[in-house]
Amino acid sequence: MSLFKEEKNPTPPAVSAQTATLAGQYETLLKAAQKGGRSVTIDLAVQAGDLILEHALKEKASDIHFETQGNMLRVRFRVDGILYDVLVTPRVAEIPLTQRLRVLAGFDPEPPTSYRAEEGRFQKLIAGRPVQVRVSSFPTINGEKLVLRILDRNQMALDVEQLGMAQDTMDMIRKLIRNPYGIFFVTGATGSGKTTTLYAMLKNINSPMINILTLEDPVEYRLDGINQAQVSSKTGFTFSEGLRTALRQDPNVIMLGEIRDYETAEIAMRAALTGHLVLATLHTINAPSVVERLFEMGTPHFLISSSVLGAMAQRLVRKVCTQCAQSVAAPNEMVVREFVRILDPVEGEKVRELLFKPGAQYKVEKGCAACRNSGFSGRVGIFELVLLNEKLRALVLEKSPTDVLRKTAIDLGMRTLLMDGVVKAWSGATTLGEVIRVCSTVV
Repeated sequence: MSLFKEEKNPTPPAVSAQTATLAGQYETLLKAAQKGGRSVTIDLAVQAGDLILEHALKEKASDIHFETQGNMLRVRFRVDGILYDVLVTPRVAEIPLTQRLRVLAGFDPEPPTSYRAEEGRFQKLIAGRPVQVRVSSFPTINGEKLVLRILDRNQMALDVEQLGMAQDTMDMIRKLIRNPYGIFFVTGATGSGKTTTLYAMLKNINSPMINILTLEDPVEYRLDGINQAQVSSKTGFTFSEGLRTALRQDPNVIMLGEIRDYETAEIAMRAALTGHLVLATLHTINAPSVVERLFEMGTPHFLISSSVLGAMAQRLVRKVCTQCAQSVAAPNEMVVREFVRILDPVEGEKVRELLFKPGAQYKVEKGCAACRNSGFSGRVGIFELVLLNEKLRALVLEKSPTDVLRKTAIDLGMRTLLMDGVVKAWSGATTLGEVIRVCSTVV
């Protein structure tokens, strides 16, 4: 087995039984559209929208893409982070599907003639349970594109135990979020599960004895017992202004959906020094890079050193399908030796040790009806946690570059994203190819 199964663009899953059923049911609606009549037209649009939403929920899709391509409508689902076609059908006036979705989202039925950013949301009873859907409109040269984000609480892991962290990482997180003050960052790319992790942390500490406030853009899920606010640049309620207001609300814990500028960063870190626990997100490729990102925003070194508790980077890897996965031997020694050469020597040696640790249960994907012939089903997080101790704080004050901070953190026991991914592949939860694909930007 080669370690290097790097699928930059993974092969889309083959057509599943669910997808074939959706196409057949939509074809039935097209035939019914020939009858005409306004009441029939509206009813068909409602049926078509409900049909696609129900199938998306069954397939556990996180997003639905509606793309206009000339006289055709293309519908795609994002499942386990991968997009694939579920429907390519003629656009007919008798089934005004996109108009129906626009009305549900609170938009005008027809797209605006001049560009205007449109975002909305609606709640609908799908498969017997209420599901929230966030809608975004985007004008393309071929026509309007709608993306629906499905916010299904049943598919969301709102417990720290369900995130996929190693036991030692979970124990450190539980202790960290019970600090009375300080700021902690969760980093990662868009769609890597940062918000889910923050929500899980808040749920873990939520109690009537503490006041938790959140500032989000947008608010993804409603959490019981937590005061959530949505920022809006149109009304002037920005992250920085919202944070100033939140500090006058007697908070114990503040969650910031994202720190985007120096002003917000400075207010947040000064709040962390004056008796508040602040949880926030940043966009960086690994945990130690948080320090450099804050430097770039203009945050003073002493403020970072004294207020930051630590940072955790995360990614999502697809879990191998338990019904069709095949067991394989550990990777070849020569291939591993060649691979670790591109890593930091300390990290490379640790990765090599993990790969050849006794008791491995390596798997490769095969594909079956249960996983839409993709070989994968569901996703799990891989994590990189660094806590600022005295040695790292001293390096921050010395304005040390990220690579020095990262090497020191690894020496002190930090498990990198790649290392955590290798551990999950070693245990059979995912494949080495999937880990390499997801971690290719950080190795």
